[in-house]
Amino acid sequence: MGVYSDGSYGIQPGLIYSFPVTCEKGKWSIVQGLKIDEFSRAKMDATTKELVEEKSLAYSGLLGVIFF
Repeated sequence: MGVYSDGSYGIQPGLIYSFPVTCEKGKWSIVQGLKIDEFSRAKMDATTKELVEEKSLAYSGLLGVIFF
């Protein structure tokens, strides 16, 4: 599920990122402790880079400044 990152799995805090989650009584929690292999880590890092760039471009449209 796409949720705000809290830094889990090395994902930059504050990004909206797809994590494995559990939902209980209307609240979600990121599943912790899953092992990430090299292939998956490379894909996660590439996705994170894209999301950071997209977030920067979105803010630049609002604020007129590009952040990376």
